[in-house]
Amino acid sequence: MRKLNILKTVLDLFWFFTLIGVIGFIIFIPFYLFSSDLDIPIKIKGQEIMSNSVLSKITVFVYFISGLMFFYSIYLLRKVVGLFQKREIFNDEVIRLFNLIGKLIITSSIISTVSLYIYNAVERNHIGLSIDFGNYDSFLVSISLGLLFMVISEIFKIAKNLKEESELTI
Repeated sequence: MRKLNILKTVLDLFWFFTLIGVIGFIIFIPFYLFSSDLDIPIKIKGQEIMSNSVLSKITVFVYFISGLMFFYSIYLLRKVVGLFQKREIFNDEVIRLFNLIGKLIITSSIISTVSLYIYNAVERNHIGLSIDFGNYDSFLVSISLGLLFMVISEIFKIAKNLKEESELTI
């Protein structure tokens, strides 16, 4: 139980500090999108994106939406840990949330990677694919993490069915 409490605390801290960043970005994004004289470079995955074109502004906005999806998945994970603390483990809600978390992480990763790929192809005339290893911001790690949550959802569904069957036979 102690590890669960530590996980909840870490997720709460991450949630709190990310919430501050999200609020700041929500205030900043309209100025960035609709101001033509605002030349603040934004770095996305080590690439500097200037606000000198419509595509760059769309790329930053889409990347922000992708970040919101990941932020929401952390919120859902906090809910799952809260259910675990209440000892509601093999619950339909837990199964649904794990599956949704996996889908959100995968969708967020695909959206962010594709938007940056399109930006590089159109704005910089550079088509390339990079596969990062050993980096937690890697596309492969994100997809794997999303699939892991979806597999955990399936495992919990099987365990829930086995639990119900064993309760019926006793």
